Amino acid sequence: MHGVAGLALLGALVLVVAPGAARAQDEKVKVQVEVVLASNKGTAVEPAELSKMKETFQKQNFSFTSFKRLSQEVLEVGTDKATEVKLPNGVNASLKLLAMKGGIATVRVDIPRQSSLDVELGRQGSVYQKAGRHVGGELILVLSPPPK
Repeated sequence: MHGVAGLALLGALVLVVAPGAARAQDEKVKVQVEVVLASNKGTAVEPAELSKMKETFQKQNFSFTSFKRLSQEVLEVGTDKATEVKLPNGVNASLKLLAMKGGIATVRVDIPRQSSLDVELGRQGSVYQKAGRHVGGELILVLSPPPK
């Protein structure tokens, strides 16, 4: 599905940044990172909270029928060096904080064989980024506010 590259542009892009985590040299922000396999194999949505993601995709005409969370972790992303995320298709995504201004973080997402993308993370939901093919589906990187 070549149209999935536009997923990072869904809605008003998102994320609550953790205040007080910034230092003059190396600013940091906490980001919840999920790796989700979206495919048309079956209709399972695991866990059920991914049903919101499925609805968002359907509104954008990305008609995957199955969504399965493969991993979930909260990472500290800083300006000094990139934070790596291991993907099940054998590549590593990297996240790096470019700037933080007025509670909005700008994070560069680099995934091998995909376009790198700078996303603004504010307060309104999750950012979805295509992360490559895997076992007959598409890996989607989901960046969200960390749970409180």
